Amino acid sequence: MIFLRMLLSVTLFITAFAALFSLFLNGLSWLYVAIAVGGFLLAAWIWPSRRKSDRRGKDYSFLDWLELLIELPAELLLLPFRFIVSIGRLFDGI
Repeated sequence: MIFLRMLLSVTLFITAFAALFSLFLNGLSWLYVAIAVGGFLLAAWIWPSRRKSDRRGKDYSFLDWLELLIELPAELLLLPFRFIVSIGRLFDGI
């Protein structure tokens, strides 16, 4: 099951990257933007993270690099929203 999640996540990541590449080549298309953003977020969500579960084992450094590569775009996309939430929590306590 973990292998299927990894395979689906890598497929979504490649599709999102292709949509992003096509976005820069062909100009702005909201369909490509939606596919790229959704693909990156879904790839990170489906990927069996090592932080949450250690069922993958410790001997696969390639998978650790792949996990970093897949989760980085999603983390960058979610960073502004996390910042807004932290600002909201700061003013909530006042």
